Amino acid sequence: MMKKLVSLLLTLSVMFILFPGTGQASTVPKILLDGKELASDVEPTIVNNNTLVPISIIAGGLNYQAVWNKDSRTVGIHNNDTQIVLAINDSKALVNGQEVEMGEPARIISGRTMVPLRFVGEQLGLEVSWDNAKKEASLFSKQDGNPLPVTPPNPGDGTETQPSGALNYIALHELDPNTIVIRYSGDIVPNQAFSLTDTDRIVLDLPNTAFADDIYPSFPLNDSKQGSLDIESHEFLQKVRFAPLQGKESTARVVLDLYKPVGYTVTNNPGEITIQLGTELPKPPEEVKEEPVPDKGNNGNNGGKVFKVVIDAGHGDHDSGAVGVNKTKEKDFNLAIALRVKKLLDQEPNIEAYMTRSDDSYLTLDNRAKYANDLKADVFMSIHANSFTKPSANGTETYYSRSDSKALAEVVHKHLIKATGLADRKVKQAGYVVIKKTTMPAILVESGFLSNAGDESVLNQEAVRDRIAAALVAGIKEFLKLS
Repeated sequence: MMKKLVSLLLTLSVMFILFPGTGQASTVPKILLDGKELASDVEPTIVNNNTLVPISIIAGGLNYQAVWNKDSRTVGIHNNDTQIVLAINDSKALVNGQEVEMGEPARIISGRTMVPLRFVGEQLGLEVSWDNAKKEASLFSKQDGNPLPVTPPNPGDGTETQPSGALNYIALHELDPNTIVIRYSGDIVPNQAFSLTDTDRIVLDLPNTAFADDIYPSFPLNDSKQGSLDIESHEFLQKVRFAPLQGKESTARVVLDLYKPVGYTVTNNPGEITIQLGTELPKPPEEVKEEPVPDKGNNGNNGGKVFKVVIDAGHGDHDSGAVGVNKTKEKDFNLAIALRVKKLLDQEPNIEAYMTRSDDSYLTLDNRAKYANDLKADVFMSIHANSFTKPSANGTETYYSRSDSKALAEVVHKHLIKATGLADRKVKQAGYVVIKKTTMPAILVESGFLSNAGDESVLNQEAVRDRIAAALVAGIKEFLKLS
């Protein structure tokens, strides 16, 4: 939590902008986090005795995403747990559907949406105090309800921080053309500061980050180390550009040029950042009465409840997916695991198992999701194997999209990582079509990297495949409380 909060507040240092106008104080306020001043090359603004900051700073920390609605002049901000909607010049915000008074309303100043710092800080769990004499806003992160100890900052010498990592991959995701994938290596901290515009481009900044010499795909670089990737026949995206941030060479900037303003979702995972275009701010969930989940062997107590589980073997037919170092085709691996899972699930009296494909055939991503939705399935699992341009990439990871799928991802991954014995790349969030458009808890598992000779060798062992299938079934049963 602390790292995420620090990430959020550090974003302030690159997002504050000077906005001269009525009500602005002559003294520029300072912003401190746990006693440490957040340096900024631009200035925050004070309006009616309230310190205002751009709403887009929230996109940098705590996995919040910002969506600007030009027609209604509202900004929606959300992560897995919290949804905030602010209307311009309205002093009340909606937080998870409930009205919250901000005091000073959100405003557009010099083309930027601005909100009170106190409101932002307190909604994100910070303690905020204001010293009027010093014109200082102090924010304290919480741990078990108490502020963390204050550590006085050491004065800097003005030198530029050297990059500790490098971006080595920028491309459209092979499974979802509306998702841009940015991968990096080195010691870059996930959820590092970034900002997103709410107009016709998306700007992502990564401090202490360089561009690898072998960045994929190969971008033509000019003398200023600027590069671009033209995108053909895309609904939203014209071009991806990147360059070191002017005046701050150790910060990498990536810009997505759009044909038109569009909603987006940004997800940070270790070693990978995804930007998904075309997303909308989700509606607040309706309150529903939770039904008890049956325990195996107590069919008489639950009326014979049977759960529908859809198993999706990724790729198929002309779409081979990844191809391994030793020519293993991902589509074949996926199907082999899916068939094993189906066979095991068929032995469970409280489960009906379905497959999106049971042979070397192909379904579109949308049709896979539609198949599960039409069945009104209780669980959806998409089975895949991974690949990367660098053969050293390895390990097992599990993805979910919506917050209602996180618990499923965590319990399945717990079993899967034991079955593969490979490096644990953790549970991650991403907006892949098959797990975003399904309406039930849905996950996508990546058992290992076929592009890594070691992983591929493990995944080709029949005993390991049996263990993987058994682990996936064990995770499903635990999630459904059938074990």
